[in-house]
Amino acid sequence: MVQQTLWRAANFVFAAFFGLATYVQKNDPDPELWMVAYGVPTVVCLVTAVSDNSEKSPVQALAGAHLLACVAAAGKMLSNMTSLQSTYLLHSEEGRELGGLLLVITWLLITTKRPSSGSWTPLLAVLVSVVPVVLWGYYHFYSGLVPLQPEHCQGAI
Repeated sequence: MVQQTLWRAANFVFAAFFGLATYVQKNDPDPELWMVAYGVPTVVCLVTAVSDNSEKSPVQALAGAHLLACVAAAGKMLSNMTSLQSTYLLHSEEGRELGGLLLVITWLLITTKRPSSGSWTPLLAVLVSVVPVVLWGYYHFYSGLVPLQPEHCQGAI
């Protein structure tokens, strides 16, 4: 029972996180692409959080297809980013986009491939759902990093 509650809570946190990520894409140079990239996981998380048997839901097929598309897009982005230095990854638009895709991939992998039992699942879900929220808050509200954000990211939330 505790595992199910933690799993649902983690999915609600990620639904809110991905929903916010979808919303802030309104300022992006190519918002339609990224709104879909974050909108699909928002729906997957909401269905997983409220459904008793989401493993057999059609939304899992959507999650699997979206996972494949995100892996392909991340591979393409990595092949185009070989010249960027890893220390400046978050200073580039492509680096932030890749980070977002990796987060989507990680959560969709956990959602689609999670074991039905085992104590690591709720702990992993809680850890993975809290870390991006904390990092995003730090990145967007720490005064030392705000000037480094591109113009279209400033004031998005």
